[in-house]
Amino acid sequence: MSKLPTPSSLKNKPGNKPENKSDEETPIPINGFQQILDMLKVADPVFRESLLKRLALKDQKLANSLRRDLDV
Repeated sequence: MSKLPTPSSLKNKPGNKPENKSDEETPIPINGFQQILDMLKVADPVFRESLLKRLALKDQKLANSLRRDLDV
């Protein structure tokens, strides 16, 4: 079974370099909270509740924030 490449292993390989310097310096905006919220909005209600309950065991504040924004 072959391993998947990690971001650090891809860094210095030929063909994996940005085309120009500005590509390298421009961060990709990531809003993880919003991405999870969007996924939960379309998730099956039983799965969503199961996930939120398990998340609450590790991070109650995050689970509450997601529930508040989901209105569930």
